[in-house]
This record gives sequence, C-alpha cells and structure tokens, in this order.
Amino acid sequence: MSKVEPIDIAKWFMNSDISGIDNSQDGNTKLQKLMFFSQIIYMCKNNNEKMFDQNFEAFKNGMVLDDVRQEYKYHYKTLKEESNNVELPEDIINALTLTKEIFGHYSAEDLSELSHEFEAWKNHHESSKGILGYYNHEKAKVPYDELQKELYRMQKVLNAYESTANIPYNEEEDY
Repeated sequence: MSKVEPIDIAKWFMNSDISGIDNSQDGNTKLQKLMFFSQIIYMCKNNNEKMFDQNFEAFKNGMVLDDVRQEYKYHYKTLKEESNNVELPEDIINALTLTKEIFGHYSAEDLSELSHEFEAWKNHHESSKGILGYYNHEKAKVPYDELQKELYRMQKVLNAYESTANIPYNEEEDY
C-alpha cells in the first residue's frame, strides 16, 4: 500500500533548495534520480516498505517515474507553486532529507551514471529497446522485487554516510 503519491515527493524536492532542479531537461533528470534514490533509501530504512507503489521505468538516463516526468515537463510552473504546500509523514521526510544530504549536490549526469549501476536498470533498459530507438514502456518497468535484491548497494552508501556524518569537516585541512 502506498503511503504518498510520487508527485508529492517531487514537490518536496522542488521546494527543498537543491541546485539543479530547475525547469529544464537536466532539472527533470536530477529530480527523477533523487526520487529513485529516495525510494531506495526509504526501503532500506523501513524493512523494504515503499513510499509509493508506482514502478520506475528504465530510461536512457536512468530510473524514471514517467507520470511525474511528464507532469514536470508540461506543468513545471504549477508544480513549483504547489511545492510550498506539501505535507508528508515524518518517516518520509527523514528519507528525503537523507537523500538530499547524500545526493543533492550531484549533477543530473552524475546521478544518472550512479543509477546505471543497478542491475535492474541494466536489464530492463536493454530489454525495453525497440526498433528505431523506441522503447517498450511495459518492458522498461522495474518490479520492486528486483529493486529489493539491490538494496545492499544503497545500504553500503548509508553505512558509509552514517559512519562519517558526525566527523567535523575542516576545509583548511590538507589531505
């Protein structure tokens, strides 16, 4: 059962002061990858439970929620205006905040490359390719049981982040 709608997650990120989520293709790409990573982080932190039920699709630039991608592309201004009024449960805000802290400073291109490390993306992207570059959206859909098999990847990232999160950072230190 879904806790929230994916579009509300998108609105939260749009209102969270992350650079690069502007009205552009790169902005849409970055938003999509943050949504993907936030879902994986949420699953890691909440016993494989999902924030939302919609399946990601394996697009050229990584995992995508196509409905959200289209909404962003054609109704960015409305989404941005509505982003100030999003209310989400605390456990979801915690996962989104963690996603922002870990991945928010990366570019759309970097996030896209990171999402390409997932076997589920590789398998479904390759099988969804059709004639003349067209994609089969049904074959591109990635079932959540396949993402669950790869939670260990994100768990390693979370473990590394959490083990270093409280170490003071000094820009002046010479490494």
